[in-house]
Amino acid sequence: MEQPTSKEKPDFEESKEKINKVLTQIEDEVPQATPEETPAKQDPTEQNSSDTNKNEKQKKEKKKKEPKKTEVEKLQDEIKKKDKEIKEHQTKFAFLQAELENMRKHYIKQQKMAENRTRMRVITSFTPIIDSFEMAFKNRAALEKSVDAENCQVTNFIKGFEAINNNLKSIFNNYKVTPIEDVNIPFDYKQHEVLMQTINDDLKEDTVIQVVQKGYKMDGEVIRPAKVIISKKTPPPPKPEPKPEPKPEPKEIPDEKPEEGKSDEKGESSLNKEPKVE
Repeated sequence: MEQPTSKEKPDFEESKEKINKVLTQIEDEVPQATPEETPAKQDPTEQNSSDTNKNEKQKKEKKKKEPKKTEVEKLQDEIKKKDKEIKEHQTKFAFLQAELENMRKHYIKQQKMAENRTRMRVITSFTPIIDSFEMAFKNRAALEKSVDAENCQVTNFIKGFEAINNNLKSIFNNYKVTPIEDVNIPFDYKQHEVLMQTINDDLKEDTVIQVVQKGYKMDGEVIRPAKVIISKKTPPPPKPEPKPEPKPEPKEIPDEKPEEGKSDEKGESSLNKEPKVE
């Protein structure tokens, strides 16, 4: 048999050639996948690292998308931060300044208290001298009468002691020391010390009648209490004791008849008695 010529080729061969051409064109356009680009199974650690990388990339993208701040805005933010720091430092400085002021006041107060204590000790050491002078001045009149003033110089000695006493009192006045010597006032345990109580119905109870030894104050604070005698009301008479009630007299119990089987006063039993024969 004779083979068909090109002109006599069937239609299906022409269509086959067209299809092959189209396929070759598509293969040329689409790049073939290399073995490196083919997806492969990954470890969980690699997946986590890939996730973190993705998150970082997303954050970077977001930052890129955010509008960039201008230099003026950046300077304003820095100014706000500096203002906050300045306020914090100001509060700390105010706190430290107040604490320092309190410490200074406390130190001054302690110093004044120490000075007052030393003054009190010095002044209280001089109070017995003033007491002895005052006791001597009370007996001045009797002493002058007992001796001859013209031939004796006792009066001159007394005047010298008075001058010394006045000098001591002036020193006390300079230190604002005042005596506690008032009478007919109510007793105050803060500035008085009771030596004795006397009965006096004309005054209120616990009233200062006499000052035996003076007390002293310095700047309103008692440095030595005054020894005093105070009043006391007469105690009420004792209540009469109740009279004892008379004791009741014992009642006489009548004699009972002797029962059978019991003994008489003579000690004989009633059963042993013989009947009387008439």
